[in-house]
Amino acid sequence: SDIFPKALELLETKIASFKSTEPNNKVAVARATVVDDCSQAALSPPGIFTLTVPTGGGKTLSSLNFALRHAIAHGKHRIIYVVPFTSIIEQNATVFREVLTSLGENTVIEHHSNLAPDQEENQTTTSRLAAENWDAPIIVTTAVQFYESLYAAKTSRSRKLHNIANSVVILDEA
Repeated sequence: SDIFPKALELLETKIASFKSTEPNNKVAVARATVVDDCSQAALSPPGIFTLTVPTGGGKTLSSLNFALRHAIAHGKHRIIYVVPFTSIIEQNATVFREVLTSLGENTVIEHHSNLAPDQEENQTTTSRLAAENWDAPIIVTTAVQFYESLYAAKTSRSRKLHNIANSVVILDEA
């Protein structure tokens, strides 16, 4: 996506602000190491990667850093962030939106049971269709929605399958 280089610039600015605040803090140093490792791994050929980081280690932004760099390096069209719980989706989507806010409200789309296409009262038409089709640069969804998309026999659930192809898929807490 053409938006990924701009998103990476915004993310790098956010990450740089962390580094400059506490250079002697061991947690900050560990987070910087995780970011650097993710940056290096992103240049590797597409495949399966793992990231094991303790709570508070900066996994959310580090994994986004990896995904953006990997998408840019390998011409990927979309980033799909799959998490186990709705509460984590809302938390991660909020973090992503805070960093990427200047790129527009449809850059990050949440798709979970509280926002499912058949529960339209919680959505605008644009967000409903984007969630139904996963037609946005960054999708944050639950494992249930992701796997139902792969295995469902309903047209509405499988409509997004083609958008999984050529995407960076992050399985958070798999």
